[in-house]
Amino acid sequence: MELVETTPPTGDLAQAMQQFILDQAEGRTEETRQRYAQVADDLVVFVASVDAEPWLGPELAAYLERERVRIGGDALLTSLGLASFIRILPAFLTAPWLPPPGATRRTRRTVVRRLMTFLRLRAHQQGCMRREDFKVISQAVGHGYSNDHADPRTGRTGTVTCSVTLHLIEHLVDRLLAEVEQGHHESLDEAIAARINPVQRTVWEEPGYSDEYRHGW
Repeated sequence: MELVETTPPTGDLAQAMQQFILDQAEGRTEETRQRYAQVADDLVVFVASVDAEPWLGPELAAYLERERVRIGGDALLTSLGLASFIRILPAFLTAPWLPPPGATRRTRRTVVRRLMTFLRLRAHQQGCMRREDFKVISQAVGHGYSNDHADPRTGRTGTVTCSVTLHLIEHLVDRLLAEVEQGHHESLDEAIAARINPVQRTVWEEPGYSDEYRHGW
């Protein structure tokens, strides 16, 4: 019996997300299209420079920084993959990434809410769909929503900080470290690489062996 693990390529994910965001603005006013385009541009900067430690832990954050030096701003997507990006995305709706109250902030939340549909489909295709992760994104989208409608002309201004605590049933870094401790990999880097770029594995089983003993033949 042959078991093959595959992971769809993530190299096109950044461009696919950008195009998805721009497509959502089709048929809208020029001002709205510009705001959607700004969110798409901001997401590129976010991927290239967001601090991953609060969301993925110090080990993966340190690994990401090394990968950013080695391969550039797209390292979050290409080196840690879609699941890690989904876990970090709530930060896109927190300081310092969230714009001040007003139309730009409302557009940011709308885009992320719609982007969740795109990401759910990708995550399902790649087998990394976790409802807990998307629940955290939903909480970030909805946090302080009424403050987004503050009208600067009324003097209702202020800073709204979205604080989201991420609770994971099974933290990815814990699983990776366990694989290193159990001797499956020599280092954390090797364990991460195996997750992102899995190799074919073959498992052999004697034909009919279990059936014979199960039935007492």
